Amino acid sequence: MIAERFTREARQAVHDAVVEAERLDAPEIGPEHLALALLDAPVLAGFDLARDEVVGAFAAARRKGGLSDADAEALRGLGIDVDQIVASVERTHGEGALAAAPKRRRRFFGNHLPFTAAAKQTLERSLFEARDLGHNTLRQEHVLLALLSQRGLVAEVLGARGVNYVELRKRVVNQPT
Repeated sequence: MIAERFTREARQAVHDAVVEAERLDAPEIGPEHLALALLDAPVLAGFDLARDEVVGAFAAARRKGGLSDADAEALRGLGIDVDQIVASVERTHGEGALAAAPKRRRRFFGNHLPFTAAAKQTLERSLFEARDLGHNTLRQEHVLLALLSQRGLVAEVLGARGVNYVELRKRVVNQPT
């Protein structure tokens, strides 16, 4: 099982992702919650990431219904102005209407938040990252590498702040194990 290989710090990061999702009243735990939980990971120390900036970037994407800037740009290329649509929806339904979290469905075994398919895929991908680097345990940096290896909002937000897969992998390789 994957969870058995996680270090205490990596397990804590997954737990913190649950806390982040709950704090944001999200119906599920997604990759962005994992990223928020890992912002203070030692391997990111040299990147000088401002938590408020990253949180703000994710909030801006939620305001656009979860669309990344790349998604919005692709739609703009098709003649669809996402900002105009968001403004129209917010005039009608109120500010943040597209960011509003749907109500959680009642769960049979408590009210635990489920992980999105993308978050599950990230955790599975972290196993590949650890194995590929010859590591026997899954650490925070493996989860970060898995997040950055996928296209999407997390890679875009962190990439805009200088954190990318190639640079992070170099740092992980050069870290003492």
